[in-house]
Amino acid sequence: MKLLKIGAIAAGMVVSASAAQAETIYRDQIQHIVLFDLVDDSEAAVDALVNGCYEYLADIDGVYEINVGVRQADRTGGVNATDYDVALTVTLADEAAHVAYDGDPSHLTFVGLFRDNWENVRVLDSTLTHSPE
Repeated sequence: MKLLKIGAIAAGMVVSASAAQAETIYRDQIQHIVLFDLVDDSEAAVDALVNGCYEYLADIDGVYEINVGVRQADRTGGVNATDYDVALTVTLADEAAHVAYDGDPSHLTFVGLFRDNWENVRVLDSTLTHSPE
C-alpha cells in the first residue's frame, strides 16, 4: 500500500512537471494557419504547393514546426469547410518571429512562385496558450 502511494505521488509530480513544461513551451508562440483554395487543384498542382511549403518555409528562423495537409474531400458534412484545397500550419516562436517570417526572403519567394494559382487564401493567426488544469 505504501508503495502504491509513493507511485501515485511520483505520477502526480510527473503530470505537474509536464503541465509546467507545456505552459512554458506554448506561451506566446504564434499559430499561423493558411487555407489555400487553388485555381488548378490537380494532383500535380497540389503536390507542388505542398512541397513548396516545406522547401521554402520550414527553415525560416523562428519556425518551430510546419505541417501541410490536403483537405479530406469526403468530409463535407456539418461544420467541415470545403472551400480550400491545402492547409498550412506554421508554429512560430513569438510575434517577433511572425513579423520576421512575413518579410523573410524565402517566404516572399514562396508567395511569388505560387500565388498565381491561389483563387482564395485565408489566414488565421492566433497566440497559443497553455491548457488550464
